[in-house]
Amino acid sequence: MAANTASKPDDQLGLARPGNTDLLLIEQLEQAILRNAGGLERFKREIPLLLRKAIDEVIDSPRTNRFTLDDTKLSERIYLATKVRVQLRHRLKLARGKMLDLVVGETEAGIQSTINHSWSVPLRLVGNPCLFIKSDEKRATCSVGVTVIRDEELKAAGKSSRRRMISNAGVANIRWILKDEPLPDASS
Repeated sequence: MAANTASKPDDQLGLARPGNTDLLLIEQLEQAILRNAGGLERFKREIPLLLRKAIDEVIDSPRTNRFTLDDTKLSERIYLATKVRVQLRHRLKLARGKMLDLVVGETEAGIQSTINHSWSVPLRLVGNPCLFIKSDEKRATCSVGVTVIRDEELKAAGKSSRRRMISNAGVANIRWILKDEPLPDASS
């Protein structure tokens, strides 16, 4: 199994309980993702580049004279999340699921991407495994982790929202494959 770069061991996350099927599923997904990526070192090398390229294509500095994601519109940031989802699935050679973003072995999983500090999760992902991707342009870091989304780890929803924010407890339960890895410069 790949090195878990989480700051807390699984027993402190509440994942290492006897019979915890979430932990087994998370470990299997992590192993399959790294196997498809060609190993942890290759994943560490290629995924930050994939994220940087996607960000740069959305910013499109040569044509727009913009230089950061702060200069983009909400619709462009939503497109970035879709672009990351599609490119990651393609890079890992994983099929799209019937209901969720990808299939790893026999298991469907979601992919949630953010450029902020938290994730807005669609309700269809509750009870399912999910890859969480974070690109922090200001700190020039990126992170990729896996968890099973549980209702109790989501904040209360607004009246008409079909999405909920992941809580701090939910973020603490993400098993990080990459945690605050350097995001290449825009010139890379």
